[in-house]
Amino acid sequence: MKTKNLIIILISIVITAYLITSCKKDKDEPDYSILSAQENSLANNIFDDVFKQVDNALAKTDTELFNNNLSEKSVDTGGCVTITIFPFDTATWPKYITIDFGDTNCLCYDYKNRRGKILVEISDRYRNFGSTYIVTFDNYYVNDYKVEGMKTVVNNGENQAGNLYYSVTVSDAKITKPDGGIIAWNSDRIREWIAGEPTLLWIYDDEYLITGSSNGTNSNNEAFTINIITPLNVLVGCPWIRSGIIDIEITNLPTITVDYGDGTCDPNAIAIINGISYPFIMN
Repeated sequence: MKTKNLIIILISIVITAYLITSCKKDKDEPDYSILSAQENSLANNIFDDVFKQVDNALAKTDTELFNNNLSEKSVDTGGCVTITIFPFDTATWPKYITIDFGDTNCLCYDYKNRRGKILVEISDRYRNFGSTYIVTFDNYYVNDYKVEGMKTVVNNGENQAGNLYYSVTVSDAKITKPDGGIIAWNSDRIREWIAGEPTLLWIYDDEYLITGSSNGTNSNNEAFTINIITPLNVLVGCPWIRSGIIDIEITNLPTITVDYGDGTCDPNAIAIINGISYPFIMN
């Protein structure tokens, strides 16, 4: 699942809006607000990417178990990554899954360099009520950003609409930038699986609604908070958020509201600052 890095596109908009609303800002003062927006977006993207890597590994694990293909404990998926499952049988839980990208940077299928390991402990099959998976990291890097912390996903069963929904918590995350700066980040969200759940071996029709919030401090120790106002609609087969609204609260700046659109799979979105709309294109 992916939350795209729209905030970088907003930099010029934020600068313009802030200059309009404040004539007292020292032009030489570091723009911590922009840094907060960029680094929250970076943290979002990195941990959404972790979700995707784990999702792919769990799908592979389910396939191997479903097919009773138990001759090997490690599955070489080609390219950069080897998935190791222990214990490798259909009956024993919890299972421990290692997603190993190797000790040196490897350019993966999505053109990101990765190295190190993602470690997953899962209590039961991903689709079963009450299943919990806990994700940690062993010297793991994405494009030379070191990723630390814990991600916990809990299957809460079906909601009143009959959809599976998951609690997704990121705690004590630390992202070390290539220049040595450190981003601290936490996130608490709900993912409702609204389409694609019956197609076990095909993930690209999986569609989710995401609610919740995130917060943290940027590499200059400035605080920020992101709140999802209207649920975000994401489809695994679409590279952009398709609809939903978020508010970005940053110290010393007006609230930035971002509207992702009407559900169409396209890169168009609108930022609203002090009542003024600024269309932009998501990366």
